[in-house]
Amino acid sequence: MTTAAVAPSTTKVKFRLAGGAQPLILLPVHVNGRGPFDFIFDTGAGTSLLTPELAKELNVKTIGSKEGQSAGGKVAVSLAKADSLGVGELQMEDVDLGIVDLAQVAKTIGAKIDGDLGYNFLKKYRVTIDYDACEIRFEDPRRIESFGRTAKTQVPLRLAHPAKPLILVDVRANGRGPFQFAIDTGTSTTAITPQLAKDLGLTTKPSGLGTTAGAHVDVAAGSLKSFQLGGAKIDNMPVIVADFFEMLSNAIGKKLDGIIGYNFLRNYKVVIDYPNETVSLL
Repeated sequence: MTTAAVAPSTTKVKFRLAGGAQPLILLPVHVNGRGPFDFIFDTGAGTSLLTPELAKELNVKTIGSKEGQSAGGKVAVSLAKADSLGVGELQMEDVDLGIVDLAQVAKTIGAKIDGDLGYNFLKKYRVTIDYDACEIRFEDPRRIESFGRTAKTQVPLRLAHPAKPLILVDVRANGRGPFQFAIDTGTSTTAITPQLAKDLGLTTKPSGLGTTAGAHVDVAAGSLKSFQLGGAKIDNMPVIVADFFEMLSNAIGKKLDGIIGYNFLRNYKVVIDYPNETVSLL
């Protein structure tokens, strides 16, 4: 069982964006009191991850294995535990981890990656991502905060499944919908299914390989006339069309029409309140 020892209840941490025009958030994380190490901040991951290299360096022992599912297909995951994970002044003890090779993602974004910070750490907090300031704030959700008129929108979130905790929200595209999308800070460019692209009459062209949902996949590029989450709307937004959604939908037990990535989220200060099940865009 994972327990948390938190002092204080709020902390701010600077992050950096790696990957050029399609970046991922890299956050400094301490493991077993050592570090900091560069972790992807990943709302699309259920369990936090270590690379095999870091697990070996820290002498983290595996306690089992399982077959995981990513957008790129099935992956072998070794199971382990860390004595602690620390972000800023927050620390969680006795943390379940997966050990996964992230070399392909690291090569794609051109940066060293040591791990992935996922839901099992994030779920206790209200998390605010400030892309302009390159800063993430973790707060005790019991602290009352009203965004009032400063919020562009606030929408309910739902988790796909306790074991597959993708954040699901309803969006509108080209004035149509609602469609069910996942919010994934581990995805660079917003992605949609081939079926949704067809239904919307989207014109696309092949664009080779892309990185989405932590995987390397074949994609086509297009542009939506409009993309809207609650009251927040972006016109002429680039998207990719990727043929992995059927596999991903089967894995989480929910039909997905797309994934909201960095190119939409970067336009806002994003507040994900896990315990209170809301997403706000400021």
